[in-house]
Amino acid sequence: MKSAFQLLFVVTLLLLASQYSEARDLVEAANQAQTLFNRIGVAAISIGITVGGILYAVGMAQVGRMVLLSGFIGACAVLGAPAVISLVGRIFGVSV
Repeated sequence: MKSAFQLLFVVTLLLLASQYSEARDLVEAANQAQTLFNRIGVAAISIGITVGGILYAVGMAQVGRMVLLSGFIGACAVLGAPAVISLVGRIFGVSV
């Protein structure tokens, strides 16, 4: 009976250790994906603001304004989202 509990304890520890390594790999993959999406977002913001400014300058003011405004909204979303998520995490005491 005692050896059955010891065996169960060892099996439980092994299962927990394997779950920890999978979770660590998942967190690493999520961080890499977040970095990739941030880079894509910053590039899209730069392109949007530049194209909007060019369109505005060459006489297509209505379209240029829309693209420029979209670029600024994208900048707020992409660059401000991590700060908002971090703030919410601190409020609720969660590590993000």
